[in-house]
Amino acid sequence: MATIDLTPAVLELRGALRRRVVQRPRGFRLGIVVEADNPAGASFARSLEREAAEAGVDVERVQTPRHQPERTLLALDRLVVDPRIDGIVIMQPVLDLPPAVIAAHLPASKDVEAVTPNARALAADGLHRSTPVAEACLVALEHLEIDPTRARILVVGHGPSGGRPIAQRLLAAGAQVSIVQRDIGEVVPLPPYDVLISAVGAAGVIPPGAVLPGTTVLDVGTSFVAGRLVGDVGPEAAARAGRVTPVPGGIGRLTAVCALVALTELHSRRPGPLAAWSLLETLARIVSPADPAGGAALAAVTGALAAALDGLCRMHDAAGSIGDSGALAVRLLLAADRDRDALSAYRAARRRADGSADGAGRERLALTRQAAEQAPGEIGLLLDELVERLERLVTTPALELDRRLGLRLAQAARDAVQEVSSGSPAPSG
Repeated sequence: MATIDLTPAVLELRGALRRRVVQRPRGFRLGIVVEADNPAGASFARSLEREAAEAGVDVERVQTPRHQPERTLLALDRLVVDPRIDGIVIMQPVLDLPPAVIAAHLPASKDVEAVTPNARALAADGLHRSTPVAEACLVALEHLEIDPTRARILVVGHGPSGGRPIAQRLLAAGAQVSIVQRDIGEVVPLPPYDVLISAVGAAGVIPPGAVLPGTTVLDVGTSFVAGRLVGDVGPEAAARAGRVTPVPGGIGRLTAVCALVALTELHSRRPGPLAAWSLLETLARIVSPADPAGGAALAAVTGALAAALDGLCRMHDAAGSIGDSGALAVRLLLAADRDRDALSAYRAARRRADGSADGAGRERLALTRQAAEQAPGEIGLLLDELVERLERLVTTPALELDRRLGLRLAQAARDAVQEVSSGSPAPSG
């Protein structure tokens, strides 16, 4: 088994990055958000900081407390509105926050890691740079003189920030890709492959028998064990490979440089007014919800509404006052999540209680029904605040149409939620 030395690829990419940085008069500045007690995220943040210092990129790193999603999103929002910040990396996973909520707060013009829906869709078609780790895998294959269009590649892991974008990027590059989501030891027989890319993030998850002798292994997934950064591929499994990337010092180094290269390309993606089509689509869902009961539809609509209108507020507010609009949007999003949870719990209790004379089941059904009926009330109060905020928001003449359209949208959502809260039937099963 030979350990792959990616240093030449790193140095070449660093040179290209440095040339981009010196060509821009004001340079580049990267914002990083990492939660406390996230050792893997903190490790990658340090790698980014080292590579940024090497390239002459400024970094502003913000650490937020664990289990306080409002604080994390507000930190993200402050970096979004800061004109000195060219791009942002938020270290995943963030506890208590779904990736979609984070993506809703991140404009495409500052999306270093291609986590926003539009960037991911374009990357899957090969029309946009993908996540830094996916780009790093392509750089590594090029360094190893492996043509993706002629190689059979097995990707292990299908996470939203690891295996999934890697597989999509390889497919866009013309590779023949097979995917095992996690338990590779249970897949018999394995599909044939020339290159194995493991992106699970669990120490030693790749059993020796899964590594075909003489193949190339890119060990992407990392985790901490006893304070040490280790990969998915343990020593016994690595010994069967023809060549394997090390952990640490392998794909992670390339990933950090690829993230900074992506940063230098974002300045061409300027933020613009709110997309009218998305607002109109959301408005259509409000005035003619597919769910007659309104509960689930309103919860989903409110989440989309909060993200869109928070973007509008961020475009016009000074960075110093971002706490108001950011906090309101976060509260709306979390209230929408609670509404969805309450509705799901009610439906689950109803399914269990159907045809059953169990008293405990009926009691649980009554409690979950009550929670589902009450949940929209909190959203209605928050939408009242949002309407008031948009009524007094001062915009530029060019964007006044956005403000008025957003206000009408918020008013329609508030009125619909109030109707649900004040006497419409309980959510149907």
